[in-house]
Amino acid sequence: MNFFGHAIVAAWSDKQPGHLLGSMLPDFEAMVRVPLIEVCDPDIQRGVDLHHRTDRAFHRAPTFHALCQYTLAELTDAGVRRGTARAVGHIGSELFLDGWLADEQAHVDDYLTALRVGLDGQLRWQDDGDAFSKLQQRLLVWGAPFEYAEPPFVLARLGDVLRFRPALSILSEHMDRVAEFLPSLQRLVARKGPELLHELRDALDCRN
Repeated sequence: MNFFGHAIVAAWSDKQPGHLLGSMLPDFEAMVRVPLIEVCDPDIQRGVDLHHRTDRAFHRAPTFHALCQYTLAELTDAGVRRGTARAVGHIGSELFLDGWLADEQAHVDDYLTALRVGLDGQLRWQDDGDAFSKLQQRLLVWGAPFEYAEPPFVLARLGDVLRFRPALSILSEHMDRVAEFLPSLQRLVARKGPELLHELRDALDCRN
């Protein structure tokens, strides 16, 4: 699950902005490539802990597996490498899910409120928080990830994410095949989104 989706899931049990921010922090740490040394706020730490539980539950969800298997079958039939097809199914499904979730204004409001949390020394980063502060500002300027519902944008993000993974990267001769496939994955994620969230709620015991 991607960071925006993590904030939405965290809001099921606790909408405190610190909790929502914590639920996104592991993804943000990976994005800035700077180690987070310590979390000093208990609400933020609960969000971090929930992030890891959510990822485990999400990756075991039958609907997520079905999306990945659908992508693998369709893209390998089209001649795309298995490693690339698997990566597109996994990451592409997560990005399209964020795009689908961003269609609800309450989700956007909760997410942006979490990004505006004043930290006041509650996080200790190896670089004193410089990279994370810049990421926060970029994300606030960007706003909600509406573009993640758009196949061309997701294709560009997949290209960026996989570029330095030789076994997973999208070969230039396969780019058009992936581009042709992505709209069908976007539609399927939008159709299966409620089912996927239901599975995740059950796995996390969030039934309200």
